[in-house]
Amino acid sequence: MALITPEDVVARLDPQPDVDSYPRIEILVEDAERKIRTAFAKAGRSFDAALEVVPWLRDEAEDVIREMVSAAIIIGPNAGIRSATSTTGPQSDSVTYADVDSVSFGGVKLTDAQREALGLPMGGLSRGRFPRARRWPEVIHRG
Repeated sequence: MALITPEDVVARLDPQPDVDSYPRIEILVEDAERKIRTAFAKAGRSFDAALEVVPWLRDEAEDVIREMVSAAIIIGPNAGIRSATSTTGPQSDSVTYADVDSVSFGGVKLTDAQREALGLPMGGLSRGRFPRARRWPEVIHRG
């Protein structure tokens, strides 16, 4: 069951996309929700179970899905372009690409800020259980 519909996304966009783009928006919504479910699974959590227990998660997930899909629609084929230059005189075009954090060439992307909003752990955390570190040996000098 999708948390949001293509109409939820379109209602917030300006300019409004054509009705012909609704099937693509629906696919992007499904992709965004799948990415969130996968991120929860990688963190050892169930997204569906968390939706039932955490009162704020549904609203936050809906917002994140809308952000992910809106970025993919608005940026669209210009993903990764930092600057574009065109000259009409003897024809000169120049495009500079950068690593864009909010959208990928293939569609939606879950950013670190969105992961944090969903309460997911950020990188750098250990994934196992390790014994406690040994205490430093303390030497008491009596003298």
